Amino acid sequence: MTKLVKFVVMSLTVACTIHFSAQAAENTKEVQAGNPGMSQNQNFDDATLAKFTVAMNAVSEVADKYQSTLSGEESPEKMKEIQQAAQTEMVSEIEKTGLEVDTYTTIAQLVQTNEQLRERVLNIAKKQNSQS
Repeated sequence: MTKLVKFVVMSLTVACTIHFSAQAAENTKEVQAGNPGMSQNQNFDDATLAKFTVAMNAVSEVADKYQSTLSGEESPEKMKEIQQAAQTEMVSEIEKTGLEVDTYTTIAQLVQTNEQLRERVLNIAKKQNSQS
């Protein structure tokens, strides 16, 4: 796997395993319950996916920053405090891109199961990396 693909896969894993907030998860359930199949068939334009890749990179950097802090911590209370700080910062980074957390979460979940969407995200990420 190329470095970019590894990075994208790792970022998506981080994004999907760390819960941003109980509200984001609840809102995603409500959207899916209110309109079955909507999230699976939802089309995202390239601009939204570009925002997603920027947010994904930012979330990954936040996760990396807090991972070393968490790995040395033994107190459950302190770990929870660190996780909440990380989640708050991740939400802030996502919102800085102009995406809502729900949209980010939906795309992150769909990229895991939707090959076409995953390829689009990878292509956009490659373009962004080549321009920087």
